[in-house]
Amino acid sequence: MDQKELEQIYDSTPEDDPRSRLEPYRELILRWRRRGRSYEKIRQDLRDRCNVKVAHGTLFNFVKRRSRPRKPEADLEMETVTVEPMERGTLAATSGKRLSAEERAAQVEFIRSLNNKPVVEEQPKTGWNFAVDKPRTIQKS
Repeated sequence: MDQKELEQIYDSTPEDDPRSRLEPYRELILRWRRRGRSYEKIRQDLRDRCNVKVAHGTLFNFVKRRSRPRKPEADLEMETVTVEPMERGTLAATSGKRLSAEERAAQVEFIRSLNNKPVVEEQPKTGWNFAVDKPRTIQKS
């Protein structure tokens, strides 16, 4: 098929009816929402003035799908912020690289000292001690 035949087929097909019975009232509903009218009030007005009964969830989904699209967040750059300990009670924020494990440990210690929380030593994990030539035992700490 060439382009001319495709255009004729496209032009000869009728437009589909709206899939939602709320589509004829789209602009009205969206204006009401922009003015801050609640979904319940919109439902009452549609029922009383337009003779259209609709559930709250249906109205909510209709508005959600047809509202203006939000700005794409792909343009926003995520910036990492590192916090370095300074004098007691002050923190300096610098942007740039991520913290290394040692820097992170120093930061945690600094924050614990500010909160006066005791440092808890990590306990060795208990569990199965398995060796091929020995029977299985549970390691207790």
